[in-house]
Amino acid sequence: MEGKLNRKITQLKSAVQNLEGSLSIELGLFPEIVQDCVESGQIQKFEISSELLWKTLKIFLYEISGIDEKSPKSVIKSFFNSGYCSYEEYEMLMTMINDRNSLSHVYNSEMMQSIRTRLSDFLKVMKKCLETFENAADDSNDTDKTDEMRI
Repeated sequence: MEGKLNRKITQLKSAVQNLEGSLSIELGLFPEIVQDCVESGQIQKFEISSELLWKTLKIFLYEISGIDEKSPKSVIKSFFNSGYCSYEEYEMLMTMINDRNSLSHVYNSEMMQSIRTRLSDFLKVMKKCLETFENAADDSNDTDKTDEMRI
């Protein structure tokens, strides 16, 4: 895989690990004000991770399949149509983008809490996408080795 894609994957892995770490915090151990700060941080880490994810998907599709989409939803749709994720994962990715968009445009504490309940599911689908990238990299390396052996 090309350097730009590898850099994005590295950034995404780091962001996903940070999100996962924030979700592992036992909120009940802290005063309410600290809980609120941690929850806000979790949402911010989600926004960063979801943004990095769709941009990484975009580069992945272009470099692996030559597909050049512009918007997050069209990127996710092409990712699904190319067979890289299941329908359930596609739906979760679309929900993730819709939630990220909602957070960007309106602040509503009930909506934020509702989105927080889905963060673990979003984390799972992000990790699944990372696995897809790694599997594609392995396949690409195997193809490169086969090509080298022919020469």
